[in-house]
Amino acid sequence: MFKFTFFFFVFALFFSFLAEAETEEERIKFEVMAAFKSLVDASEKLDSRLYFEHFDKEKFVGLNSDGTNWNSINDLSALITDGFEAIKIINSLEFTNVNISVIDSYTAILVNEYVQSMALKSGNDMDLSGGGVQVWSKRSGEWKIVSVSASNKPSGAIR
Repeated sequence: MFKFTFFFFVFALFFSFLAEAETEEERIKFEVMAAFKSLVDASEKLDSRLYFEHFDKEKFVGLNSDGTNWNSINDLSALITDGFEAIKIINSLEFTNVNISVIDSYTAILVNEYVQSMALKSGNDMDLSGGGVQVWSKRSGEWKIVSVSASNKPSGAIR
């Protein structure tokens, strides 16, 4: 009887740890997804100030879709700010495939694919599609992006 009770206790303890780990991972995914949705909302509003609140300005580095590095937030800032300024309105922005991989309680990687349509202030329309990788860190106490890698599908066109 003791062996059965001991086995049952160990079995129950193992599954409680497993359930707790799964719950922790789901909580992290939920938090990172909420931060990502807030980032997307800032993009749709063309609000660069709100957009950059999602970045760790001290730790950020990234890779542009043309293969060049962003070695600081300043390198990315000019691109985003000028880009937002050139857009009259976002007609649509859809993320067709978003996945989050939790590394630990302070780090998660979000990958996404997107399709976007916008009207430019120049009078042209632009369609883009591509994907990205974002590394999110909670070392500062809030989920912030510490790295981005971007890619564009070749079908992007200005009309």
